[in-house]
Parts: sequence; C-alpha cells; structure tokens
Amino acid sequence: MIYAEFKEVTIRLNMLDLEFMKSGIQPNDTVILPADGLPLAVPELPDTPTVQHYAKTFLECRRNTVRNSSYQRYVRCLKSKILPYFGDMRLNAVNGKTVQGFVNTMLRNGMAVKSIKYCIGLLKSIFRCAEMEGIIKMPVIRPDYPKQYKKECTVLTDEQFHQLDDYLVHEMKMISSALLIVMHTGIRLGEVCALQWSDIDFGTNSFYIQHSVQRYYIPDEKRTVCELGEPKTPKSKRRVYLPEHLTEFLRIHQGTGYICTGTEKFGNPESVRNAFNRRLEKLNIPHIRFHDLRHGFATRAINGAGIDPKTVAEILGHEHCDITLDIYTSCTAEMQIDAMNRIEKK
Repeated sequence: MIYAEFKEVTIRLNMLDLEFMKSGIQPNDTVILPADGLPLAVPELPDTPTVQHYAKTFLECRRNTVRNSSYQRYVRCLKSKILPYFGDMRLNAVNGKTVQGFVNTMLRNGMAVKSIKYCIGLLKSIFRCAEMEGIIKMPVIRPDYPKQYKKECTVLTDEQFHQLDDYLVHEMKMISSALLIVMHTGIRLGEVCALQWSDIDFGTNSFYIQHSVQRYYIPDEKRTVCELGEPKTPKSKRRVYLPEHLTEFLRIHQGTGYICTGTEKFGNPESVRNAFNRRLEKLNIPHIRFHDLRHGFATRAINGAGIDPKTVAEILGHEHCDITLDIYTSCTAEMQIDAMNRIEKK
C-alpha cells in the first residue's frame, strides 16, 4: 500500500482569494494538505445569521446608546443601501471582495465616496458587534476608493464678514443675535438652536452649551422631526466666552426663552439656515453653507489672529486640535497676499 505524504500547515490567505473563501477557509486556519499542496477537504461554513437578520440585533443594541438622529441615520443607511445588497448574505460570506463589489456598484450608481465610506463604517460596526458575541471573526475590510482631492471650504472675506456683521447689528431681530453668536464663536447650528438667554452669564461674558437640537428623518413614519438632546460629543459640553462688544450687544437686546425664537420653543435648524441664506442674498454676498461660519471662525482665529490651535479646539468643542487644523481652517486669498507682503519685508 502506498501512503500519500501529508503535512499540517497554517493557511495565510489574501481575503480576495475567492476559491479559498468559497471553501470556508479563513486566514490563519490550520488544515491538512497533501504534499502537492492541494487541500483534501475543507471545513464547512458554520451556520451564521444573515446580514439582514443580525442587523436587527445590532440596531437593538445601539438603540439606547446613540443619539436618535444617529440611530435614524443607521436605519436609513441599512434600509436603502446595505441590506438591498448584503441582506441575504450570511455574515461569514461577506469578505473583502464582496465589499469591494458593493463599493464599485455604489460608485457606478453615482453615490458620493463620503456616503459609501459611511456605509462601510456601519457595516464594520455590525461585524464588530457580531465578533464580540462570538458569532464570527471580523473579516478584513479595506476597500479601494477613487482618489479624492480635499474640497476647499468657502469662508467669508473680511469685507463680507464685516458687511454681514454690521447688517445684523442694526437689524435687531432675535435671529440676528443668534447669527452673530455663531459668527463670533463658531458654535454649531444645533447648539445655537438650543441656546437660551438664561444660558448667558453676563457676569463672566460667557455661556454654557449643554444641549443641541437634532433634525432627522424617520423613514417608517415618513416625517422629519426636531428634537432637543445631548450635544454631538462629550467634549461639546463646554463654556464659550464672548467678545466684549458682542456681550454688550446681547445685554442690551436680551430677551427670554430661546435666543433663535424669543419664545419657549427651541429653534428649527432648517429655519435658521434659511434665515441665514436670505440675508446673504439680500446683501449680495456669494452663498456659503451655514457650517462654513464655523470654518470661518477657526480660520480667523488661527490664521488671522494667531490663536493657538488647542485653544480654538476647546472653543469649538473638538476632542483634538488636529481636527481643527485639518478640517476647520482655510487659507484665503487675503491671507496669502498678506503673507507674501510680510515675506518681502524681511
């Protein structure tokens, strides 16, 4: 009788090797191979839930640990993007190649890379949750995306800033006070919508941010709701100091209730955004996003006034100053001209 020569080896696979993955062999699995390297037998795939089935478990786990706006975004993303593609697949059938196929399909459908990355991040969260329960080992998911160039954010020029600032000061409406606070402190739209006159401490020229208004869509009910809740991150709960001239303006024009509305009802982010856009149009200032006021504040503080990034990060409620530097600052044409003139004077 002739005996074949066998050897026990640990397989180290590329996650895109479809033939091995179809067999159910995972990276670092130990299998028995004959001398010529061909597998005699492969393990059967364990019976794991489908992505659609486990997604329900994932949502139940996250329901009370994230903000309602975040939860509803999970629901929308799963329902419209992830489950139509992965829903019938079992968890252990999802690998690098199937995920890359999803990315390629979404790109062909015209989906923005940023949105696709959000979907992949959510998919990874689902798998991490399943791994913590011992259901499956986390697959390697590192899809390739087309190269992107950082989009330049638009900020108001000094002239446009002062033009808008002067208009709001003389307009003397409740919404004017809210917009001035955003321009001079860089707080978020949801934060100013939740800000009340009672939050301002005129003794210390400051206010404390403890709430934020979230606006989100509920797919099952087909309606959009606004909700007063926690700020974006724990670091977002913070004290923000006001420049003296703005404190004096607010002291003279202070009201009651919420600053955006002058009533006991908090501001609607969409209404505040529209009010801002109307004033830009009236003043013939080129359109910028409301969030660009936040970019503009960081830009003026760091590049214009020379404030250190860590201090600006504290004002904006960022965890790290790297976020402030990478995302929230711009180099305007005025700054470049000033820099070149200063260089020539050396």
